[in-house]
Amino acid sequence: MQYSEIRALLQDIKTYLVTGGWPPSRRRRRAHLLERLDAITAQLDAGPHPAVAVAMTKLEGAPVLRIDADEPHIEETPEGVWVRGWIWVEQQALASCDSMRMTKLRNAIADLPQQTRAVFLAHCVEGSAYPAIARRLSLEVAEVQCELASALLILSQALDET
Repeated sequence: MQYSEIRALLQDIKTYLVTGGWPPSRRRRRAHLLERLDAITAQLDAGPHPAVAVAMTKLEGAPVLRIDADEPHIEETPEGVWVRGWIWVEQQALASCDSMRMTKLRNAIADLPQQTRAVFLAHCVEGSAYPAIARRLSLEVAEVQCELASALLILSQALDET
């Protein structure tokens, strides 16, 4: 059973519990809810998919990869089965990634057109309101909004580049 199905079922159970039960007009809904609960229980009782054991065997000795023995999330395709796993990421790698993103961001801010950069820094760094920025830069408030939108788009694209 997929995560979305389990989530929907839990939402239905919550509704049932909060409202104190189903009204007579929705008795069929109650029966459907019980069927869904039975299906999940049966799936959990059945244990993990056989592909989980095969995947775990393939990863034996791999220090940075892990698959839990009771992993319930699998995706079957005509060619095989995907088994969800875990990969180890060291804190140092995360810090390095953050550092690279900050460098990209600084460079992208420096490369913004002068007026766009001034609007971005005034609003996002100094916390100035649109009217104050407009007065300071002799712009209309709508122009400030457009410049800020342009800056955010440019910076977003710069950070998304690989």
